[in-house]
Amino acid sequence: MQLQSVIYFVSPKKGKPANAITVTDLADFYICPRRFLYRKIFGQKLTSAMIHGARQHAKKYNEHKERAEKKMELGLAVDLALAGEELVGREVEIHGNGLYGVIDEIRLYPEEAVIIDYKASLSERGKIQTMAYASALRPYGVENITVKIVRTKDDEPLWEKRFDENDFWFVESLKQRFHATVRAGTFPKKEHPEVCETCPFRRICS
Repeated sequence: MQLQSVIYFVSPKKGKPANAITVTDLADFYICPRRFLYRKIFGQKLTSAMIHGARQHAKKYNEHKERAEKKMELGLAVDLALAGEELVGREVEIHGNGLYGVIDEIRLYPEEAVIIDYKASLSERGKIQTMAYASALRPYGVENITVKIVRTKDDEPLWEKRFDENDFWFVESLKQRFHATVRAGTFPKKEHPEVCETCPFRRICS
């Protein structure tokens, strides 16, 4: 769907609520609970791909900011969209349904929202992130949500899905497993060759 009349907006940043799970943490946990733990303890070294991605994100954000006519909370933007406006925002802070994150781009229409996450390539981790964003958006009164992953370097669409009830309950079950694992303090290793081979903590995990 193309935007016809557009009010650009930039979301104010306030930070993560105390008890919320970040979308990134939830996606890391899904890939491997042990990997999530190590990332929280040891952090992660910056790679050339991560630096390039950050620069591309900053470029897109700055281009959007130059067009931005308003700086508003996401809740107000949703209300305006429901009243008939069409809006697009970048780096939009969201917290809802016990989740917190910053959406790369969100397009709001009177009857639909489209969440766009920019990635260098398609991955399961990226899909989980976008679905978690959609789950966080639902309490704002948005019923129809489409999630998309777009390649950062050339805006090529990589994946698109209508967020449905099954997706919502999948995110809910993942949140429950996350909380249970953190409470128990045991972080099992997900035995999967592809996950282990690309993990930056594979040497210490054994």
